Amino acid sequence: MIKFSKPLKALVAIAAIAVGLGQFSPALAASKTVVTIWSFGNVIRPELVTEYEAAHPDISIVVKKSELDPHHNSLITAMLAKNTPDIAAIEVSYSGYFRSYPKYFTDLRTLGASDMQSDYLDWRWDQGVADNGAVIGIPTDVGGAAIAYRTDLFKAAGLPTDPTSVSALWPTWDKYIAVGEKYKAKTKKSFLDSSGTVYAAILNQGTQKYYDRSGNLIYSSNAQVKTAFNGTSKALASGIGSNISQFTSDWNVGMNKGTFATIIAPAWMMDYIKQQAPATKGKWNIASLPGGGGNIGGSQLSIPASAKHPQEAMDFMKWYLSPAMQLRVFKTYGLFPSTKTLYDDPAVKNYTDPFFSNAPVGAIYTKGALALKPIFEGRKERQIDNIFGQALSRIALKKQTAAAAWQQALSEIKNTVG
Repeated sequence: MIKFSKPLKALVAIAAIAVGLGQFSPALAASKTVVTIWSFGNVIRPELVTEYEAAHPDISIVVKKSELDPHHNSLITAMLAKNTPDIAAIEVSYSGYFRSYPKYFTDLRTLGASDMQSDYLDWRWDQGVADNGAVIGIPTDVGGAAIAYRTDLFKAAGLPTDPTSVSALWPTWDKYIAVGEKYKAKTKKSFLDSSGTVYAAILNQGTQKYYDRSGNLIYSSNAQVKTAFNGTSKALASGIGSNISQFTSDWNVGMNKGTFATIIAPAWMMDYIKQQAPATKGKWNIASLPGGGGNIGGSQLSIPASAKHPQEAMDFMKWYLSPAMQLRVFKTYGLFPSTKTLYDDPAVKNYTDPFFSNAPVGAIYTKGALALKPIFEGRKERQIDNIFGQALSRIALKKQTAAAAWQQALSEIKNTVG
């Protein structure tokens, strides 16, 4: 099931968190400029950091990697204390919050960001533009979503295995759940790794979430929110999910042992599967997401206002987020580029991935990225996510009915967010 941290509002009130940048030797500090990066997940690839350092012997890059919510909470405290890294990764669910506080960021237009804008998808670029028009983030990848599925497990269950036929099984989420129920009845195994992941997948298929473009709260009136909540409740009730939390050791074991047959897979999920289940190479393929395309996740790189080395930080970001490097990252790790200038490149459009049975992942994710509609991310997006996530957790644990959990969530959001 989904696991969320305590609301952001409570953490802003924390007086101080230990956010040290690490210990460096005097010799290193004297001979090199140390550029510090705070990140999460696989946003910063260590292999590419090593490559950059080799090409820039006067630069040393030190990366501090944390879990998603602790990373952002620490960053808030560090900004208040003016004790920040030179580069900070920001996940899109937090972008609305940070756009409200441009004073804590360097306006990247002063470091040449305007010259980069035409390379990127417009809606991804806009997620890094603050309320006052300052550019505070450059987009990394696009989290266009699909379904990763185990062909060997599908075959054993009597299901088709080619992507076209598999995609045809589930034009809607109801059909996807029905296929999962049949799979579980026949195999006695879980169909989906975690039913809670259905929520974000359905929610992000709309054109709005919790806020309209004017910043007004619409979480209780937007039908897409209720559709996502009800769809997830149905998936939970069906029992098709293993309810193993993603990114845990049990989840890694489950991928290797075939505990579940499908994973809702944004492009960046492909790399996690490769890392955690290398022995399953050739046993996976990629099919369409029920209900059409959607986006889950994605991030941007920013330079806090109190960064010690803003120019060196921007030099790295221009290199790391350039179309050429995004192409390499896609082909090596599967993170789909945010640079639209690559979408007509045969190296992207015609790319197949041998780990995923030579699935045409380039064509699949290109089509999805171009079909995506921008969704406005509001100031307390992540906090609302957390409250709905807690409500779905109560349903999964059979502590509440779906109707009661929905009403409690609306009441909690109203009391804490507005």
